[in-house]
Amino acid sequence: MTVDDKLEEREKRNNKIALILALSFAGLIFVNFLIISLIFSWADWVALLIFSVLLIAPAYISNASMVITGGGRPIDGGRLFRDGRRILGDHKTMKGLRGPLYIGIPLTFICFLIFILLWQPIAEIIIQASADGMYILYNELNVFQYYFIGGEFPINFLVLLIRIILASYGAVIGDLVGSFLKRRFDIKSGAPFWIVDQLDFAFIAVLFVAIPGFIFPQLFLLPDIYILIFLVILTPAVSLIANAVAYLIGLKSVPY
Repeated sequence: MTVDDKLEEREKRNNKIALILALSFAGLIFVNFLIISLIFSWADWVALLIFSVLLIAPAYISNASMVITGGGRPIDGGRLFRDGRRILGDHKTMKGLRGPLYIGIPLTFICFLIFILLWQPIAEIIIQASADGMYILYNELNVFQYYFIGGEFPINFLVLLIRIILASYGAVIGDLVGSFLKRRFDIKSGAPFWIVDQLDFAFIAVLFVAIPGFIFPQLFLLPDIYILIFLVILTPAVSLIANAVAYLIGLKSVPY
């Protein structure tokens, strides 16, 4: 078998794995919906989805922003680790670190400002839904208030800012850790590192966001087990499904 044949065979295998994973995680989201709906209510699952997205959104946006601002001198300066491979690689650059500061943090904060402006009508809808018995798991207004606008005015602005910064730069560190691990396993840049590629930034981001909850529990809520489980499903699902759809409609040459 020639080198080209091996590369083609590897690409076919990776394409197949990517599509299987996309379908698997789509199925996991559906199973999660069924379980939460049966144990609690479908409205609780919707709330779970919203809380998870609002918590991790700064990390998603900041992770993407590093691609926009990246380029130039690599963070590792071309240096090798003790295994003889690059520490991080050419794609992790100093300019990329500006992404959260210039794009991720400001954009996310603007989005939360919109929720702050709309909080009163949102709160009325939640109160009415709670009165109608729609929520079982998330039946306290303060939980919605924390995830939507950071808590009570005016301390909520500080809470939101801390939460956004921690999630944004947690994503940066998680992405760098993932790149470091990729180099240690001798996986080339651009090649798939299944699940780790999709979860590295989110894992560290959630870890960072949880830290203030241990120090200031009166201001910061710790994400519960349902949110943590859902984020483990949602984060890979978003990437895998989006890439698979882009591949199937011809926008990408590979589904990963």
